[in-house]
Amino acid sequence: MVAATLAALSAPVSAALAASGPPAPYVVTLDPGHGGSADNNHPELLFDPGVQGVNGLVEKDLTLNIARRVRDRLQKLGVQVVMTRNSDQYVDITPRIQAANSHNADLYVSIHLNYFGNDHSVGGSLVLYPNAASEAFARTMAATLGKQLGPIGIPGDGIQLRDNLWTTAQMPAITVECAYLSNLGEATLLKKSSTLDAIAGAMVKGMQAQDPQLTKRSAEIAAYARAHHIQTVSASPTSAPGHNPLMPWAVLAVAGVLMVTFRRQLIPVVALLVALVGLALGRFHRDEPEWRTRSGVRRRRSRAGLWGAH
Repeated sequence: MVAATLAALSAPVSAALAASGPPAPYVVTLDPGHGGSADNNHPELLFDPGVQGVNGLVEKDLTLNIARRVRDRLQKLGVQVVMTRNSDQYVDITPRIQAANSHNADLYVSIHLNYFGNDHSVGGSLVLYPNAASEAFARTMAATLGKQLGPIGIPGDGIQLRDNLWTTAQMPAITVECAYLSNLGEATLLKKSSTLDAIAGAMVKGMQAQDPQLTKRSAEIAAYARAHHIQTVSASPTSAPGHNPLMPWAVLAVAGVLMVTFRRQLIPVVALLVALVGLALGRFHRDEPEWRTRSGVRRRRSRAGLWGAH
């Protein structure tokens, strides 16, 4: 009877909560355009530095710099970020969009800088899109970039169909030409960290405007994390999270009955009392379902962080 009572009292308070996991994160694939350097020891290796600005800035370096700033901002919102490259390496076109498709990304943003021949007066941010499915995203991003970057000297340059790029994307996909490296004024601005921060912030705002789920999902994840944190800190200091708060009192009651009944066998009763208290505090049952759930959250978060590693 005692064993049956203990089994009933040690059941989790909320099995449904323990079984439920955190909401799936929102996924964005960032594609820093170009990449790779010439290697005289391996001339067979491909490389693509992109364009070089009138002030010496190289496109491949700027795209990676901006992408990392966008990544950092998205991760602070709880977004899972897939980077097609995170170093100076050459990546072909096909694997870039395949990375987005294979990770079931919700949005795809390729980051580039523009260049227009010898006409240094042309400037602004331009957004390219591959098909009608991505046109709305392009318009939203272009409007946001124009609003956010116009005041610092990079006006909006609208959108343009580019139907030979990202055509196999399974999500809204765009290419953002952030500014013109052929425009001396914009190229000069791109040397400032504050300008790169402004571009990154504007891109994030454009994604949020395109899909409210980005912000909503982040809020749901944050609410889940807060709920589990509150559950942890609000538990009794002497009990593990997820155990019934009535358990210690029930154990003491059972122990009292045992001591009265077996008062002549004090040592065995004391030993049983210690075991019961240990059970109540969860010291012998670290494999309770709620503990496994919390561990699963940590593993999920660590996997998510892999895509944002430097």
